[in-house]
Formats: sequence, structure tokens, C-alpha cells
Amino acid sequence: HFGDKSEEHRAKFRRFIAPWLRQPDILNSRKYKHHKRLDKAFGELFEDEALHKIKPMNVKSFLDQYDSPYNYNSAYALLKAFFNWTIRMQIVDMRNPCDAFSKRKTIRKRRDYQPDQIRKIAEYIFNPPQEMIPALRGDGLERRNAALEQGHMTVRNEAMQELCNFMGILLLTMVRPVELRKAEFSHFDLDQLIWHKHNTKGIKLSKADYEYEYRSVPIHPKVAELVSVQKARWPGAKFLFPARTDPTQPRDNFRKPFERFRQLDGVPDYFQMYDLKRILTSLLLHRHGVRKDMLSHYEDHKGNLETTAIYDLGFVEPMRPIVDEIGKVLGL
Repeated sequence: HFGDKSEEHRAKFRRFIAPWLRQPDILNSRKYKHHKRLDKAFGELFEDEALHKIKPMNVKSFLDQYDSPYNYNSAYALLKAFFNWTIRMQIVDMRNPCDAFSKRKTIRKRRDYQPDQIRKIAEYIFNPPQEMIPALRGDGLERRNAALEQGHMTVRNEAMQELCNFMGILLLTMVRPVELRKAEFSHFDLDQLIWHKHNTKGIKLSKADYEYEYRSVPIHPKVAELVSVQKARWPGAKFLFPARTDPTQPRDNFRKPFERFRQLDGVPDYFQMYDLKRILTSLLLHRHGVRKDMLSHYEDHKGNLETTAIYDLGFVEPMRPIVDEIGKVLGL
């Protein structure tokens, strides 16, 4: 049962429940030796205890180790799933000791965006800011230093251009960054303006035991233009955004150019790349009247309308007519 899970799930299970399942090469690695953990896995705390004797108080002592709601909820979900499986497989006959607890609710600070901020972000994305490269002057050491600075500025401009291409496609397709990083040039039909998405994270394409290789979605002509730009930039690459050091692998991050992007005038310091999907989802729902079920299907939300609502920024303007009507009803 453990082997059928994803690598991410198995890694979390090893961390919170059964650390002895780690591979020997991981246990002997320098990174693992230098990583000191303050908490103990459930299997370490109760390794000598019979499974059917685990009580809710044992679960509480395990969960109380975690101050972070994220770690608490991960540990709770994995442990509850483990006991549910052992009970379902009739390994033990007991009530799930995790039923006495529930996940912690986390309160997040909202990342709201005003219309002028959205326009500014879109303007930067489709018109990438570029540093002016000065002409070479002087001679000798001065000229050499100027040439080196020119090279650094050229690299920074290229990185900003590629970042904006990446965010432009994110904005126009409302996909997750991980899906775009794994996208290949062969997945795009630029003549028909179709993207055959092979790496969908959300929607399950079939209720049967089999799964389709990909699902096809339409794309805007601007997306085809950006894909063509990337193809000209990386003519021999497989991925749409390959790694700079190894073009056979997808690019893993845009950390440095994204830090410079957030320093641009008009871009809020809390801006995140994932917010592009939230921004366009909110605009389509509130200002352009796109049906929520159609949007949910396009965004791979498993057909779940509640998931689509999570991405809603909650614009205030669409509710103004209600306030006006309240005033009219009351004669104000």
C-alpha cells in the first residue's frame, strides 16, 4: 500500500510516521547528518507499544510537538490515514484514536490587489523592463570592467525576459507553475491554438481505472507567440522552459529575476507568481461573467466549484450595486 503512493506522500510518511523506511544512502548523506530535528516520528515515540493499545492521549502527545499548523495537519492526516487503513484491512479491531482530534484552522493574511496594481503587473509582464546597456568607453582595465558589466546586464535582461514569458503564459492559461515547468514544445499545436496538457495536477480525466495521457485546452494567440519566442531561444530543447545549466531538464525556479520583478514600481512586495491565477480567475468571475463551472473545468479543479471559489480575491466593486439598492429601499 505504501509503495503505490507518490514520492511526496512517502517522504512525508517517512518523516512523520516511520523514519526507518529511509534509504541507506539518504541516512548516510551529509545533508541528513547535519539536519537536526526537534520532533520525533510517531514510530519512534511508540515503537515498543502494541498498535491496538494506542490511545488518543498517545496521539495528543505526538501532535503537541508541532507548533506549525502545516506540520500539525500533515502529521495528523498521515496518522489518521494509517489507522484507517489498518482498521479497514482488519489488522486491528479498534476505533481510530485520531477521531478525537481535528485539523487546525490556519488564518492567512490576505493578498489583495487593486485594479491599478493588476494593470501595472500585466504591463510589466507583456512589456518586460530592460536595463539600458551603456556603450563601451575608456581603455585598458576600465574598458574590461565595462565589458564585464555589459555582460552581466545582458544576462539579467535575458532572465527578466524569460521570467515575463513564463508569467505571461501563466496569466493567459491560469495553470499552476509546476504544470508549465514540465510543459514541452511538442505539447503545443500552434496552428490550431491548442495545448495538450500532459501534466495536469487537478482534474481526473476518467472515472474508470484507466487515465488519458493528456487533456486538450484552447490557448490565446499571445500564448502561441510566447511559445514561438521560447522555441527560437531554445531551438534544441525539449522543455518550454529548460534549465540554463542543463537544457535536458526543466527549469526549477526564477528566484533572482523574480526578486527584481517585485522591486519594480507599482508591484506589491507580497506578490507571488501563483497570484496570477487568482487575479485572472477573479476578473473572469466578477467582471466578465464567465460561468464558474466552465472556469472550473478549464483550470483543472476536478469539477469542484468550491475549489474555484478559493481562488477568488473577493473584489469589492461587484457588491456596490447591492449597497446602492439598500440605500434606495430605505430612501436614503
